[in-house]
Amino acid sequence: MKKDRLHLLFRSYLEQTLCESEETELMQILAGLKDDELKRLVEECYDTLPETYKLDEAASDRLYKLLVKRTSAKTYLPSFAKGGFFTRFAAAAAVAIILLTATLYIFNNEPENPAKEINKIVEIAKPLQKPLYKNDIKPGGNKAILTLADGTKVVLDDAKEGKLHKQGNTTIIKLDSGSLAYDTSSESPTLEKIVQYNTLTTPRGGKYCVTLPDGTIVWLNASTTLRFPIAFAGKTRKVEVKGEAYFEVAKNEAMPFIVKAGNSEIKVLGTHFNVMAYADEKLFKTTLLEGSVEVSLISGAANTTNEEAVIRLEPGQQAQVFDNNEMTVVEANTEEAIAWKNGFFIFEDEPIESVMQKLARWYDVNVVYETTNESMLYTAKISRTKNISEVLRKLEMTETIHFKIDGKIVTVLQ
Repeated sequence: MKKDRLHLLFRSYLEQTLCESEETELMQILAGLKDDELKRLVEECYDTLPETYKLDEAASDRLYKLLVKRTSAKTYLPSFAKGGFFTRFAAAAAVAIILLTATLYIFNNEPENPAKEINKIVEIAKPLQKPLYKNDIKPGGNKAILTLADGTKVVLDDAKEGKLHKQGNTTIIKLDSGSLAYDTSSESPTLEKIVQYNTLTTPRGGKYCVTLPDGTIVWLNASTTLRFPIAFAGKTRKVEVKGEAYFEVAKNEAMPFIVKAGNSEIKVLGTHFNVMAYADEKLFKTTLLEGSVEVSLISGAANTTNEEAVIRLEPGQQAQVFDNNEMTVVEANTEEAIAWKNGFFIFEDEPIESVMQKLARWYDVNVVYETTNESMLYTAKISRTKNISEVLRKLEMTETIHFKIDGKIVTVLQ
């Protein structure tokens, strides 16, 4: 068993994110550890424990006494849990010891339902896991405003599920707290005489998903606007995005799907791709995951595409469009590109300004810099479901930080 694997299982256990097989694996390992090995495990994990598991000494003492009172005389209590060590590591060891002791107790006494006993012990610890910061900021969620063709605004996070509105032959339906759908009636095939547009907008700290009339599914990241017709007609299906969105386009060879994003246009038939086109970013990115797309530049006051500046992407590639209308293609980290959709922040050699810009959008905060170090680059993968304090803590604990020196990246292990 590698030490890294044990540490990962131990931390995941404290965070209650282990699957059943991993939990069994960890318990079998812990049951065979000696006192000094248990002590070393807590010592090594102390600095990496989430803030919610770091208790003050008074709370740790109460938890320790509660453990002793609850367990029977048969309970094996590690010797390092008593005396100086426990006092020294009270903040972290309290929860660790109660869980470790419960684990050993369960294996030594073989109760009928070990999982149920573990849950009981975990419930004891929960009331003492207090947030470290009074003014902590919670993560964003499903929030959006739908602006109808007549200017009416519907706050979707307040709206009830079901039919919201009917526009011509199209019915707008709220499916759940984070999803919207447009249903075009097949009973009335007549096309609308005037094309009507709706706009879906997510605020800072918001995200949302919408199924367009043709079946295309679009996920919107925070601070994003999607403008689209309530029914597609003509030779193309055209929408406009400002911000960041992930598209799963319904195939229709007779009617290509076109996305206008900043000074670029993406043309597809049916594919999966991510568009990042925030106005405050230095460049716009189109990342292709599946299928094929053509990215072209929009030039001139006539808002027309430049046929000479067209790039066809293959899966795994990313088109980068700069504000000076230069365009290039690079190999993409597709996991990083759609991390936001999958509930993560993934930073790969990113400066602090870029990192904090993403956090500012998701947590709806403003960031002020006293000093910055542009040569320091961060690499990390962090859940977007955590409070901002824990995200910042994980960034602080990043094991590897890169420094850019004379154009070269130097890796430094903390």
